[in-house]
Amino acid sequence: MNQLARLFREKRCPVVWTYVAYMDSGEDCGVWGTRSDTPDSLQNIKPGSRRAEFDDRLEIDRKRDIIVNKRMASAFHETNLGSVFNFHKVDTVVLTGGSTSGCVRATVVDSLSRSYRTIVAEECVADKHESPHFANLYDMALKYADVVPVAEVLAFMQAYRSP
Repeated sequence: MNQLARLFREKRCPVVWTYVAYMDSGEDCGVWGTRSDTPDSLQNIKPGSRRAEFDDRLEIDRKRDIIVNKRMASAFHETNLGSVFNFHKVDTVVLTGGSTSGCVRATVVDSLSRSYRTIVAEECVADKHESPHFANLYDMALKYADVVPVAEVLAFMQAYRSP
């Protein structure tokens, strides 16, 4: 992910990071957040909590990268992502992150539905278990996205000439 982010910045392409965090009341998580009533449930992810933070290994340029607080599985749902992509004249979306069967898949479907060429960098997505991970990669590759090795995405971007 860090290699991709550095290369996208070098080519003057937007780098977007998304995270989930809800109001203390949890009222902005909608029905999705009520799917489980455990301490691990979504409505318990609060701004500033460890669960709402990015992995420490990610190299995020907080002055340049775009950071989006999303409240549903798709990064497009009720966020300004479409406006950001319009501003940058984006026609292709490269996805990384987790979970493959949840947020990645929802974002892939919404990306394609908005007429973006959609690419999933295969080694840069993950899920809690292998079965849903591979089943969803297979299904996305059949219907919604190009699921390709990250090396292929890096090679394409290295040859890319920014406008």
